[in-house]
Amino acid sequence: MVEMKKLTKVTAYITRKMEGKFQLLTMLEEGVESYGLQVPGGTVEEGETLEDCLLREIEEEAQLQQLEIKSYLGECSYFLEAKQAYITRHYFHLTIEECLDRFTVVVRSQDEDNGWIYHYRWTDLQTDHPPTLGGHLGGCLPKLLVTLEENGKINM
Repeated sequence: MVEMKKLTKVTAYITRKMEGKFQLLTMLEEGVESYGLQVPGGTVEEGETLEDCLLREIEEEAQLQQLEIKSYLGECSYFLEAKQAYITRHYFHLTIEECLDRFTVVVRSQDEDNGWIYHYRWTDLQTDHPPTLGGHLGGCLPKLLVTLEENGKINM
């Protein structure tokens, strides 16, 4: 019997407040726009903590550094047919004070995403019409919205 791979992944919900509204940093991957809106994240390497992986992936994929990890939002597990692997995905909320409204990044990494091109923009967060993220990236987006609303940080 073949043993299935098990991968641990992290997902970053990076928010900012602009003109009284909270926004989520989202991206489209050039050439595979069919994946839909995405957020930074990636696979945890051996010996790496979730938080270290999170910050490394954000640096590689978005070239951002001055971030604050606000909270851990939870996890979800699923089987990913394309990789024949069981995935456990961990979601984090981060904030950033200063960031361009739109920017493009060419990924520089030692992984399969080296050379991929991401086009970033900020997307307004609204509980009645949350952004739709590709794949399992939206797994804890409802919890993020509730958390922001409960803390009085978002005007829905």
